[in-house]
Amino acid sequence: ALRGIRSRLGSAAAEPKNTKKTSFCARPMAEGGAELMMNGFRIMPEKPCLEVKDEKNIAPFSLPVEAFSFKPQGDAIITQFKNGDRERKIHCNIELEEQELDQLSKLQEAVRQQGLQFLPSIAAMATRYLSRARGDPTKAIKLMQATQEWRLSYFQKGPISDSDVAEDMKHGIVYFSGRDSALRPAIIIRAIRIPQQWYKEKRVDKLINILIFSMEYMMRYMLLPGTIENNVLIVDLKGLSWTQVPLSALSEVYKVMSHHYSGRVFRFYICNLSAGLSLIASAAKNILTDRQKQKLVFLDDVKDLRKDFALHQLEEDLGGSRPSIKEFFPFPLQAGPFSSGCDKGVDAAAVPEAHTVLTKKGFMGRLWDGKMSRSANLRLDFAPEAADWFQSKGLPLPAGLQQQVEGGSPSGVPADENPKEEGLNAGIDNVNESVSNNAGSLGREGEVDKGAAQPVVIAEAAYQDEAVQQRGFFSCTSCWCS
Repeated sequence: ALRGIRSRLGSAAAEPKNTKKTSFCARPMAEGGAELMMNGFRIMPEKPCLEVKDEKNIAPFSLPVEAFSFKPQGDAIITQFKNGDRERKIHCNIELEEQELDQLSKLQEAVRQQGLQFLPSIAAMATRYLSRARGDPTKAIKLMQATQEWRLSYFQKGPISDSDVAEDMKHGIVYFSGRDSALRPAIIIRAIRIPQQWYKEKRVDKLINILIFSMEYMMRYMLLPGTIENNVLIVDLKGLSWTQVPLSALSEVYKVMSHHYSGRVFRFYICNLSAGLSLIASAAKNILTDRQKQKLVFLDDVKDLRKDFALHQLEEDLGGSRPSIKEFFPFPLQAGPFSSGCDKGVDAAAVPEAHTVLTKKGFMGRLWDGKMSRSANLRLDFAPEAADWFQSKGLPLPAGLQQQVEGGSPSGVPADENPKEEGLNAGIDNVNESVSNNAGSLGREGEVDKGAAQPVVIAEAAYQDEAVQQRGFFSCTSCWCS
């Protein structure tokens, strides 16, 4: 039955049109033959993946300034389940447990012995693949290679840009509307808004494109390593009977989120179910594991979202106080406050453009490295003008930035920390969006300084996501909930 419904849109369109196998590039070398390293892995040049051609399409409140003072607590860092299972939510710029570090070390060694290299974005997600592989480095490597091939193929013809998706964004099928009380971005999915023409033409690729653009935008402008590394999805099924639910489209959404952006979703909220769907949901609740119940929440009343959101961060039909959104791009993100149940409305004095204070590497973050000092592991990579920005707004400097300024290096790397990295800092800032397409070269903004020692460790960086797994630490098998 599922296969029959999937044929409405067609699953094949979800894959890149060019399915030709893409070979890995030659290993990039710094001057003198040194290989470039990141997060303990040899890296290869990565083609641009995101392009915002019009700066007006970057929402002013893509990153709220509150993120720099927010401290995630408890389950926001590691979720504890009744059955004893645990799942890490915050991965980067935060100290990992001993067994997590041991697993990561074994994976790095296995990759080294096999002579493999990865894109910076893949190396940055190494711990997430360990989670899906239940701590098995061999399986983790296969997962890393599979996603790498997908990224090389999907972005082969260039980055996904605002101009590519602007027209399709107007439907309001997928968009960011706000943040929950832990400052996690909320993606709204309105299934009923998928045009019937897309079904007729089997254009599920249009849905996948706007989803991928949204995810790449989120990782570039909306997260903060060590603080905000996940999102939540609110799936609105209003107006759909159980026979009308676009299982094909939602299945493709799941595939993209679970396979290529593994572990990004903190929670799925399913709301506005019809009577038939509610019956199915009630039966499903009884067979869900604790971990699945934490991630998948069927809402009987949309007002229950107020337990996790300030009212102005939600539209009225989702239990909030915000009028129905009519324009969906640039993403209609509002300022705080973000406290659960807050009904005071938008802070009119909120400071916009906080996303400008971090470099691209700053948004990427870093996995914990026991060979580096605690301050080096915790630090964010701020833009050279970051200190002036905070001071001009009358805001206190974040702790890491304060240390960098006092150390005489406001550009992001303390002068006394890892001198091999310092000369390469500017180059890696844009490695995942501005790397030259030429193998063996990190051209344009991705160029490395000459005379670097070997091996060259570039700014030990990593994307943010959940889940390093040891046996029993993340015991759920690889499934749609993870």
